[in-house]
Amino acid sequence: MSISRLGALSVDVTDLEAWRHVLVDLLGLHARPRASDQDPLLIRIDDHHHRIALYPATEDRIRTITWDVDSLEELQAIADRVTAEGIAVEWVPAGPPEERMTLASFRFVDGDGFPNEVRFGPTVDHLPLAQGGVISGFVTGELGLGHVVLMCKDYPAAVDFYTRVLGFRLTDYIVWDGADATFLHCNPRHHSLALMNECFSFKGGDFNHLMLEVESIDDVGRAYDLINEACIDLQMTFGRHTNDGVTSFYLRTPSGFAIEIGYGGDLVDSDEWEVKTFLSPSRWGHEPQKAG
Repeated sequence: MSISRLGALSVDVTDLEAWRHVLVDLLGLHARPRASDQDPLLIRIDDHHHRIALYPATEDRIRTITWDVDSLEELQAIADRVTAEGIAVEWVPAGPPEERMTLASFRFVDGDGFPNEVRFGPTVDHLPLAQGGVISGFVTGELGLGHVVLMCKDYPAAVDFYTRVLGFRLTDYIVWDGADATFLHCNPRHHSLALMNECFSFKGGDFNHLMLEVESIDDVGRAYDLINEACIDLQMTFGRHTNDGVTSFYLRTPSGFAIEIGYGGDLVDSDEWEVKTFLSPSRWGHEPQKAG
């Protein structure tokens, strides 16, 4: 029993309007109405109630990385395994049925301080999303929201925890310029999670990026043009990865970490997949950019 997919990401942010400008004004993503300035900005990209939640705060930090499972039995089994590691588990009160965002869930903090939530039965919205924006659609469904990349102080321990306890499976590795990255899958998406050692300017506990996969290479190109025209900082330029085949770019969010917008990710066939080690993250492009 294991995690099935990346479900959502929640972030505490100090500049909510800057986030709204990037995600809503520039990229055309759907924001749910807010009743007050204290409410989070909830971003919807598919039939889920929301996939990204941005909470007004005095500090920028990851609030919750949410993972989905496919049954209550799997939820309990994973909670039991996390508890057996000596990690405190907090079950989230379900609340009234009309207010529930999920049927059941629990939270814990991993060894690098990343706040995780594991849930079953997330709320969906039957109303269709408006079409005609910069991005024609996102690749989600059984593949989940996309992927996240986490920087780890004790990199081998983190790989052990996420594979042995949460059930992620090895996809491949990239090793370059002092960086060591392990890519893990939990469904056919090439990876829903990547873990890295401390390298470059990143320290353990740093959130590297969230990846969103779009339905067309033209979506990537249009978004890239708009982000550049608006003078939004990039973390990496337009390029294509070696291991998963994704063509993408990385924009730097107002909170400092990146969002990768990409197209064309490889799918893993667990019976036929061959684990490989790559010596570069990019086939071409993806030139690192300094902030500012």
